[in-house]
Amino acid sequence: MKTFVCAALMLPTVVTADGASVSFLTEDYAPYSWMADGQAKGHAIDLINEVAERAALSHTVEITKWTRAIALAEKDASTCVFSTARTAEREDKFQWAGPMYVEGMYLIQNAGTNGEVTSLEQALTKSIGTQVGDFTVDLLEELGAAKVDAAPDLDKTMKKLAAGRLDYVILGQESANALTAADAGLEIAMEVSRDEYFIACSHDTPAAVVAEIDAAMDSLMTDGTQAEIVSRY
Repeated sequence: MKTFVCAALMLPTVVTADGASVSFLTEDYAPYSWMADGQAKGHAIDLINEVAERAALSHTVEITKWTRAIALAEKDASTCVFSTARTAEREDKFQWAGPMYVEGMYLIQNAGTNGEVTSLEQALTKSIGTQVGDFTVDLLEELGAAKVDAAPDLDKTMKKLAAGRLDYVILGQESANALTAADAGLEIAMEVSRDEYFIACSHDTPAAVVAEIDAAMDSLMTDGTQAEIVSRY
């Protein structure tokens, strides 16, 4: 009888996602995510809420500074950050689910400026704004950008552009489209790269939970729900 009990205790415990609680973190980066009337808004927020429902997760969503979001997702149990570029430097720091998006990174500028620039190589000699901790800091450095200006958040970056302290700001495709559509004083200059953006979860998040998040996100991409949600914005 004792032998049977010991053998049973040695069997692996199966952890399922049902009922699990996960904290999802992101930054203020419209139209993906922003705060309005005390509520988190944006298509990335809607996607995460739908993922949590399909994966049967209890969850919270918090919009915070990107540096804080990615730091917490790297070390805290049952914590994930989105929408996260899957870079070589980040690869081993997280468990990955997704992608949530496949889209380009663009340079935007004040309308009518930088008329002498006709190539990405020329643009990279100019001052380009981004945010502290964003993967575009490394991307721009890898591309050989001469002047990368990293502010604490997108709002401060855009204020620098408006004041003429930057030549360009680098943004994801949806943000670039939204900002230039809303402000006639801004325009898209050129595409820099095309990348995938994922949900990145800490290694202390149960692997079965990450697998369910991955499966749920994959189903959203496959059945067209992801495209429909993005189209609302």
